[in-house]
Amino acid sequence: MRFGFHKTALLIGAAAIMAPATAFAQARDLDSAQSDVRVFQGDVDSAEAVYEVSVPAGTVMQIDVMSTSDLDPIVTVTDTATGEMIAEDDDGGEGLNSRVRVRGGDTGRRISIAVNSFDASWVSEGETYGGSFDLRLETREYVPVETRTVTYGSRETGRVEGEPNLFEIAGLAGEMVEIALVAGDDQMLDPLLELRDASGEVIAYNDDYNGLNSLITHVFEEDGTYTIAATGYGESTGDFVLRVRERREASAQLPLQVIGFADRASGDLASSYSEDTMRPAFIDYQLSESALAAIRSGDGDVTIRMNAVESEDADFGGQIDPYLEVGFETPLGFAIVATDDDGSGTLDSMLPLDLGLLADNPELLSMLRIRAKGLGGSSGAYTLEITEGMEARAEPMEWDGVVPPPPVMIPPPAPVD
Repeated sequence: MRFGFHKTALLIGAAAIMAPATAFAQARDLDSAQSDVRVFQGDVDSAEAVYEVSVPAGTVMQIDVMSTSDLDPIVTVTDTATGEMIAEDDDGGEGLNSRVRVRGGDTGRRISIAVNSFDASWVSEGETYGGSFDLRLETREYVPVETRTVTYGSRETGRVEGEPNLFEIAGLAGEMVEIALVAGDDQMLDPLLELRDASGEVIAYNDDYNGLNSLITHVFEEDGTYTIAATGYGESTGDFVLRVRERREASAQLPLQVIGFADRASGDLASSYSEDTMRPAFIDYQLSESALAAIRSGDGDVTIRMNAVESEDADFGGQIDPYLEVGFETPLGFAIVATDDDGSGTLDSMLPLDLGLLADNPELLSMLRIRAKGLGGSSGAYTLEITEGMEARAEPMEWDGVVPPPPVMIPPPAPVD
C-alpha cells in the first residue's frame, strides 16, 4: 500500500504563511510545447513552482513529478477558471514521486500545476528548502470504461488507468460471493476492490488481503444488482485479473469455539487491517469439559500447535504466518500470559504449556483462552491442535536470530483479598 498525503492543501497554506513574503512564483505557460508526452525541468527553491497548461477536450492528462534531487515533491492541480482544487498527491508515483490524472471533459479545461516540497510544511522563516524535478505530462484519448456483467466463476482481465473498472453481478439474499482482484504480470498495480449496492453505497471494501492483492467475501442481504469496482490504491496503475469464485455455501466462523485434547480445529482468518465480515481477524478457543477434567486430574502438560494450510486457490487464500496467544478473558479484556510465533522451527507456531498450575483453580481454568491470529496482519487458513505432553521447541530458524524461550510455565494466581 502506498500512503498518500491527505492534508497537502492545508500544509502548503501553512508553509506560505511561514515563508518570506517574496517567495511567490509566476506561472509558466506550457501550451507552446505541444506533444503527447512532454518533459520539463523545474526547481523548488523556497517557493512552489507553478505551471499552467490546457487539457484538451476528450483527453486525460497524466501529470508526473519526478525528483532529480533530494526533493520529496507534492503536486496540487487547480482549475484556473474557478480556482477549485482538482487533485493533489504526495507519493502516488514511484517512490516519493507524485502522480495525478486530470480529464479535459467535453470542452477542455485550463489547469494550474503547483509543485512544492514536503519539507515546505515544516519550514520556518529564514530557512530554505527545495530541489530539482522533472515534470512529465502525458496526454491520451479518454476512453470511458464500460460496465461488464460477471457471474459466479467469471474471470475478467483489464487495466486500471485512473478510473475504476466496473462490473455488475446479480445477487440473491443469503448467497455468499467471493471476489478477488489480482495484479497482472507487470505487478505495477496495488489492487483496491469495492462492492456497491444498487444505490452506489460501498458495502464491502478491501485493499490488501493476499500481499497487495484484494479479496472481498460478502453475503448479500437482499436480491438486487450489485457493482464491483476494480481500481488501484492511490494513483497506481497496471493490468489486473478479476475473478468471482464458483458459488459456495456461507459458513460462519464463531469468534469463540471449544477445543479438547487431540481435537483439530480449523479456520480462515482475515488480516487485522481488513473489514471482512465473513473472516474474523482472530478466533478464541476455550477448553472442553473433558480437557478441563484431565487438567484437574493432573494431566496439565500440553503442547498447542497452529499450522498454516496452503490454499487450494492462491487468488482466494492468503498465506498466514501463525501466531498464538494464551491468556485469560477478564472483565477488563484479554490478558495475555504466553505467546509464540515460530516455535515449530518453521513459520508455524508451537507453544508448550504447563496448565497443571491451574488445576486447583477452576475459575481461572474456565477463563483460559487460546487465541489464533496472523502475525503482522497476515491472513489465510490454519489448523489448531492441542496434544498432551510438553514438546521441546525447535532451534530458531537461521534468518530469525532470536533464541526461543523455554516452555512457558503459567504462574499460579495471586491470592485475592
